[in-house]
Amino acid sequence: MSTMKTKRFVATTVFVAIVLLQSFVPFLGSLPLGAFVIGAFVTIVPMTAVLAGILLGPRSGLVVGLFWGLTSWVRNLMHPGTIGSLIFSNPVTALVPRLMVGLLAGYLAGLVLKKARLPWWGFFLLGAFGALLNTALVILSTTVAFKLFPVSGMGIPHAHLFTWLVGILGFNSGFEMIANGLLVLLIGRVLLAKLPNLRPE
Repeated sequence: MSTMKTKRFVATTVFVAIVLLQSFVPFLGSLPLGAFVIGAFVTIVPMTAVLAGILLGPRSGLVVGLFWGLTSWVRNLMHPGTIGSLIFSNPVTALVPRLMVGLLAGYLAGLVLKKARLPWWGFFLLGAFGALLNTALVILSTTVAFKLFPVSGMGIPHAHLFTWLVGILGFNSGFEMIANGLLVLLIGRVLLAKLPNLRPE
């Protein structure tokens, strides 16, 4: 294994460890202020997958997204009884959106970095895009799953399911886009300037 591949592997492992901490340690993967003040639960784990994609390339972003999805799936299987656990106990919903966040963030960043430096607003947009993509794919996959396998109880409507999910999950989405965009901007610019280029050619 070349020195560059070794460094990329180590860096990817660090990002995976961060995702695991964010998934299992309270408040490392979310912003508690939103839950208490505006009634929103703002998830900031997308930031980590996006940063891995930007700094290390789409493959590393995909790996980090995979571990994000796996931890979400396992955690919700172990703690059933809520709407959230019902949604994310579906492996498609838990895995596919998170895989796509890291993969597409890395791919889009690569398109820019091959020709020029990533502008400051590019970091923000990629962070916001990651949060929005995660929410959109969760809504779509959940709608399909509940239509194919209807669930009774827990306040889940059979009619207008898509609209209901947009209302429930979409409320958080705006706050998550802003939070993840700002965090990727602040952290990503510093890391990209200080760390050696570990993206594959």
